[in-house]
Amino acid sequence: MDTLHLPIYGDLVKVVWFRNSFYGIFETARRNTTELFRKMIAFNPKGGVMEDVFLPKEIQEMTYVDLKVFRDSLFIKDSEFERTNWVLGEYIADFSPSKTRKLPLFEDDQYKIFSECYGEFGATLYFQEQKTGMRYEVGVTCPLVINKIDSEYYVTSSYSLIKIQNPKKLARSPLHFKKRIGSAFTQGIETIFFLPTPFGGDSPLITSLEIDQKLLTVYTDQQKTYLGKIAKNTLNPIYTFPFRFDAYGIEKLGKDQQVATCLFEGNKKGILMIQGKNFHFYRL
Repeated sequence: MDTLHLPIYGDLVKVVWFRNSFYGIFETARRNTTELFRKMIAFNPKGGVMEDVFLPKEIQEMTYVDLKVFRDSLFIKDSEFERTNWVLGEYIADFSPSKTRKLPLFEDDQYKIFSECYGEFGATLYFQEQKTGMRYEVGVTCPLVINKIDSEYYVTSSYSLIKIQNPKKLARSPLHFKKRIGSAFTQGIETIFFLPTPFGGDSPLITSLEIDQKLLTVYTDQQKTYLGKIAKNTLNPIYTFPFRFDAYGIEKLGKDQQVATCLFEGNKKGILMIQGKNFHFYRL
């Protein structure tokens, strides 16, 4: 594990990998108000600050912010209402408004896959065919990451793992993003793992990744964090990490690369970078 000493104050809320650097949003409390001040810093894996990115008032006033790398661009999105998108400038560290659009959670040469999460009201996963524009949907729990192995799609959520073998067997969809409740359709999926009591603290899933054409899952319990396989609704560890950690805000950057905000014991923040079979941890 590496330790990065950054000359800034604040709590890391989201990080992505962009232009060979980490771009992280940090929040600090303001005096005499409940509002937070947001700052974005670009820094390299050795802790050297590359850029101090200006965040305009409109981004400061967002309720929740999300970072998304899509087709060589970095977006800041209002993750609660998605009324605005801001894109980082090509040559200067400034964000400017961009056309509001829904960015896919996963994309390949066959489908764009979008997700809409409404918390306790469920979530919807949408598949849109690249060639025909035909659209399909299914109700899921809020997805963390999607992996594709051969022609099958694996959707990992905090308490479930499902497989979609053929998206065309899902329900036809109008691709309506303004709903405020998850889809009621469940046809066309195979449930590999499901935890019926998610608030019991039992082995929440962190992410899944493909290694040697096999799907492996990172998960944690109250004592340890593991890398393992899931079979017959059972978590089977194959490796135990030397320290317990949790992670959130998973950003899948390619077939074998992921980055996330990491939480270590003692509520210490950091970064998890997955590159192929390698796990890199950075403590801030």
